[in-house]
Amino acid sequence: MERSRTTDQAIRITNVTKRFNGCLAVDDVSLIVQRGEIMGLLGPNGAGKSTLTNMVCGLLTPDEGTISILGYDVFRERNKAKLLLGAVPQDIVLYPYMTVIENIKFFGVMNGFVGAALEERIDEMIAYMGLDEDALNRNTVHLSGGMRRRVNIACGILHDPEIVLLDEPTAGLDPQNRFELWKLIRGMNEEGKTVVLTTHMMDEAQELCDRVAIMDKGKIVALDTPKALIDFIDVQAAVRVVLQEPMPEHAAIFELTDGVQGVVQEVDPETHELRFKVLVGDANEALPGIVSATMNAGVRVKSIEIIEPTLADVFLKMTGRSILEAEMETEEAALAEEAV
Repeated sequence: MERSRTTDQAIRITNVTKRFNGCLAVDDVSLIVQRGEIMGLLGPNGAGKSTLTNMVCGLLTPDEGTISILGYDVFRERNKAKLLLGAVPQDIVLYPYMTVIENIKFFGVMNGFVGAALEERIDEMIAYMGLDEDALNRNTVHLSGGMRRRVNIACGILHDPEIVLLDEPTAGLDPQNRFELWKLIRGMNEEGKTVVLTTHMMDEAQELCDRVAIMDKGKIVALDTPKALIDFIDVQAAVRVVLQEPMPEHAAIFELTDGVQGVVQEVDPETHELRFKVLVGDANEALPGIVSATMNAGVRVKSIEIIEPTLADVFLKMTGRSILEAEMETEEAALAEEAV
């Protein structure tokens, strides 16, 4: 049976728009994901990434536009398109009081595997995902976060799809488990699978993706390779400053310093401390002024270092605000809507 039509376009999204209660969640988005690439959908929470991917999966119907999977229309040819796509949501969809084996078997049956074919596929997935044999007969509620993610992915790709869609796959994981999942994602791609990765983590997109589509307020505001996007904004370097007792208003210390092009507020992924990335044209020239500015303000510095520009700088350049500020805007808007 033919699984896919002859096309180099794994996913084609054409002029797709989606509204909720009159508000635009996805605004006239067009995007082509090429077969065999890792495409990143990068942006803050609330940018429209999950809404867009839910439409790709057929879980939501667009108000306007079309979506196809390897040539099959997601809505008019739903069954054929579904066979080609494996979707792994951010939220764990496992049954917590079933064992790992029971969960994988359940999803196998749901995908049409029975008898010897089912047992063979279960064994393949255990080996492929590197699942801990000691954990196979444990209820998934008792697994570590990293192991639950692996089982979640195993259930999502058990039917061996050509395209894998991963929604925030490393959210909430520690650095070691993030690194292990990165290796798994690369491995899937090296075996020929097209991967679409949604994330709000800049380093993840920069490390894994062949191309990145940056989303903000329902639109794609930039699309290219990570290197090309970084080269485009023409920021040579940045200075990261970590203060003893950081406050958001401390950003003003650097904003008026000579040579500074912008200030990004970040959250350290390990310590969760606020820190500042000071964007500059020439780090060596700007560094003395940055040091003087902190001393004159009477603020104690914990550390200061020169760093290379990243996709976080691209987001700032394209939107006028950091990804942290964008997420705070989304949270404030949600709270305001709840209060009405």
